[in-house]
Amino acid sequence: MGLSLPERQQWLEHALQGLAFWIGHRHSLFKDYPLPEGALVAEACNLIQANLPPGLVLMPECMYKNLVSVGSPVDNFGQTRADLVLCATAAKTVGREGNLAEHTKFVIEVKRGNASAQSINEDLTRLHAFLQVATMGTRCFFFVVCESLAPNRFVKDGKSILGFHLIPDCTGHFRVRRTVKAAASFSNRESAHYVCLLEVFLKGQKAAKI
Repeated sequence: MGLSLPERQQWLEHALQGLAFWIGHRHSLFKDYPLPEGALVAEACNLIQANLPPGLVLMPECMYKNLVSVGSPVDNFGQTRADLVLCATAAKTVGREGNLAEHTKFVIEVKRGNASAQSINEDLTRLHAFLQVATMGTRCFFFVVCESLAPNRFVKDGKSILGFHLIPDCTGHFRVRRTVKAAASFSNRESAHYVCLLEVFLKGQKAAKI
């Protein structure tokens, strides 16, 4: 018996694999200089743009308060910005400084895998808080990007740790939807470059058995 989860986005998974390969390429040139998070976000942006399907537009660095309907509580967001936001093409006429709530489809945060557990949890909590007030149907993803390291919280033996994982200090949970890697050899799993795709869910958003 399997589980029915929201549809996987092939364009997003192509971007994930490209990001893992790009990290491997950069690591072979500058292995003593870890990639800064800003560089990972920029390359993720480039790869998503290259694989973007018709009907979506990529709008990086949007303020969270512009992604929820007017009148919705935004106290949890302050001046924070989402790394990458994908909207319906109608959002082009609004611009990222306008209110994009009715056009927002996907919100993505990107984090290095060696970030502290607290930092990762803060991003997951923020995505969950946003999902609580977002337009119905909006989906929230989180990229965990690791150079020469298997992220043990999300990966075991080179594969995604399945099932739902509670987000500390809130009612939501996340699932590891996909893990891709780039490695010099198949057996070198622990020192491969990994990119994990997490999806955040609200309480009660349970996968249906099929």
